[in-house]
Amino acid sequence: MLKRKGYIIWPMYFDASVSRSLCRKVPLSLSVRNPRAEQIVEAARRLGWSAMIEPGSYPALWWKKTGKVIVDPGKPMKKSEVIKIIAKIMKSGEAR
Repeated sequence: MLKRKGYIIWPMYFDASVSRSLCRKVPLSLSVRNPRAEQIVEAARRLGWSAMIEPGSYPALWWKKTGKVIVDPGKPMKKSEVIKIIAKIMKSGEAR
């Protein structure tokens, strides 16, 4: 198995149309419709974090080829904190 530095972040974590019991990790107030891996990369880079897209599908929704993002915040953080911070940036960018 390949070792990666950072967290694997799936676009499904932020999708408002997916239930929390399936795979959404943020509350509806922070979720967006049809998130893309590119939006996650843009949000991470706005925070000064490194991010790169890799091909793939979320295992529970294997038929949706969304890709995944490897995010390295550069400092020790919990994955849940990283997801919530990215969600806030994505939500604020959506309002524009």
